[in-house]
Amino acid sequence: MLRLRLFITFKIMFHFAFAGTTSPGGHCSTSRNRLGSNTHKFLSDCSDQTYCSGPQNGTCLLRTCRRDEFPFGYGPEDFLPPLCPRGTFCPDEGDACRLQVSVGGACQMDRDEQCAPAANWREISNGENFYGSLCLRGICMFANVTYGEPCVIDKNTYTDIGFDGKAIGIVIVRDNCRAPQSYCNQETQVCERTKTLGDFCQQDQECELRNCVSGVCTEPPETPFRVAPWQYVITAFCVIGAMISICMLLTVIHRRHRMRRYREIREYYFEQLNLRKSIMALHSAAAVSEGREQMLI
Repeated sequence: MLRLRLFITFKIMFHFAFAGTTSPGGHCSTSRNRLGSNTHKFLSDCSDQTYCSGPQNGTCLLRTCRRDEFPFGYGPEDFLPPLCPRGTFCPDEGDACRLQVSVGGACQMDRDEQCAPAANWREISNGENFYGSLCLRGICMFANVTYGEPCVIDKNTYTDIGFDGKAIGIVIVRDNCRAPQSYCNQETQVCERTKTLGDFCQQDQECELRNCVSGVCTEPPETPFRVAPWQYVITAFCVIGAMISICMLLTVIHRRHRMRRYREIREYYFEQLNLRKSIMALHSAAAVSEGREQMLI
């Protein structure tokens, strides 16, 4: 618990040490706008709810737009700026909505939504781009490069502090090859076909399913379990066999109950017959005895 508290405290101190804290109305300068060296998060002199108005004698103003549904730095009771309409985007500064950038235009790091969608976005769109568009190395481009063509790689390292206090580096490699059929080879800078399950790999993007574990392309953890046809057949036979067994067992139990009931009724029937015979014999004996007495008289 102590290590967890120290970790949380360090993270908070780490954020405020590099993020701006100037409140609305304070002085700032856009010349100090930058990306964090570890997280690549946009930082400025102003707080997370404000932006700087100019390079010299600037003023921190409240942001007029946001890119996320739940933006960072806002509390439950804080007023949230509006989201930008379709065809526009909110930059990292949050100063105003802007029109999406065409191919070849400048964009901010990892902001694919700042780029205008491709005309054939339905053919090349997937979870690794924004309607077929990418922002690589600060330039908008389409993710439509096919096998054998030169490609562009954007490689970034994100650093964080683990629970043990040591730095953890995560390398993210992105390219403009048409995914998931191909990937960009970092040595040749040419798109190559992605590898199938069981093939040797070095990084996730080399695999068709984007999951390289211990040098082998494997299925990602979220892959649903697939049942083989023979397993369906065995399961069906087991279910049918269980149903037949239950029916047979119920039939046997029912027959045993009927047989037991039949025996009880038969025993009762014979008992009643014996009782009736005994009563008739008693009446006959009484009649004979009465006749003898009358003869003696």
